[in-house]
Amino acid sequence: MRRVTVAAALLLIASLSCDDVTDAGAAPSWLESRVIPLATADPAVDDPNLLLLDEIIGDARIVGMGEATHGTTEFWQIRQKLSKYLVENMGFTAILHEAPLPNSLYIDAYVTRGEGSALEAHQRLGYWRFQEMQDLIAWMREYNVQRGGEEPPLHYYGYDCAFLSWTEPTNLIAGYLETVDPTAVTDITARLENYTVEDARYVYDFLAANAAAYVALSSEEEFELILKIAENLEPSWQIWYNIRNEVPETDVREGFNIGNVNWIIEHLLDGGKVIIWAHNGHVWNGYLEDVGGIQARSVGARLKEQYGDDYYIIGTEFYGGQFMAWDVCDGYYSAFVVHQAALPKSNTYEFRLQQAGEPLFFLDVSGIDESVDEASWLMGPMNSRVIGASYCQRNDAEFYYSIPLPVYYDGLVHFESTNPVTRITF
Repeated sequence: MRRVTVAAALLLIASLSCDDVTDAGAAPSWLESRVIPLATADPAVDDPNLLLLDEIIGDARIVGMGEATHGTTEFWQIRQKLSKYLVENMGFTAILHEAPLPNSLYIDAYVTRGEGSALEAHQRLGYWRFQEMQDLIAWMREYNVQRGGEEPPLHYYGYDCAFLSWTEPTNLIAGYLETVDPTAVTDITARLENYTVEDARYVYDFLAANAAAYVALSSEEEFELILKIAENLEPSWQIWYNIRNEVPETDVREGFNIGNVNWIIEHLLDGGKVIIWAHNGHVWNGYLEDVGGIQARSVGARLKEQYGDDYYIIGTEFYGGQFMAWDVCDGYYSAFVVHQAALPKSNTYEFRLQQAGEPLFFLDVSGIDESVDEASWLMGPMNSRVIGASYCQRNDAEFYYSIPLPVYYDGLVHFESTNPVTRITF
């Protein structure tokens, strides 16, 4: 089997339209022979078919796990189920999540050392206020407890520089300065509360200029973490400034986040094997479209370029069902509600994959031979659903990307039907 190359995919995209793909008449039987059925997404239920992940993922050191929507309970469950297998059987030691690094440190402290409580740590995260997130935290803590302090523990870190606020970065930077330079706390805190790009740069430069003194009074590890948090302030400010002013921001975010991922792996995980949880578009080997049709390379594309086959990408998709997302039917984010997905059309991967006749399955596409007639439709390009955090059923066509699936993903989990996440309040 020869692996699909990006160059081959680009040639296909240039020469084919979504309506030119091979008819799926012969596809179902071939697809049925390739899929790996899964009994349930429930992470508490073992599935013997997951043993195949040993061979499929092989020696890959980074596994990206995407989600077609942020508000689907099955996507959270299957990622926990797959992560559980990778951690318990294949030596993975961390989950890196689409969440801010400073806020995530409270969850890491809880799951690795039992500091605080799951609810308090989740509240400090500020993101993913779903029961499914609580379930993830609970499993990670229980895993570490059962191992009785055996090293290395299972870690949780956020890698996203798009901070919703500077509250936690300010708390952590001020708390650190209290131990190494109390006289600087008032000035630095005031500058962070100004929330300007100039003050973000000032705080980073101030810390960097005092590196030697601060390391001597704490440790290199503590200082480097605080400096990394401060380094994230400027791109965080830039992203939200661009969004408010309808200026492209995705390249800023993805470009900085690849640095965060690499820094966490090197400095906090000693080069360990990691799982990355994020939206499909962030982990896939492709592009994201921004304001004005500007395309930005995803974190996943940058990881694939850097790590090659050492980075394995798993996307999640679904045929029909419900999920939670912001309602944007009126052109703005009006409410976070349950949506019913419009059924996909025949020119979509979701429609074709449904012909496998399995309610839940895993499909490895990393070794697809595109010369096989029955598999040629997989090369596409065809439309694939990309929803994320917002949706409008009457504008369903706007929530698709035209992609060559075996280039963007190495593997795919497909659901016949889905359900919304369970929201929680603090």
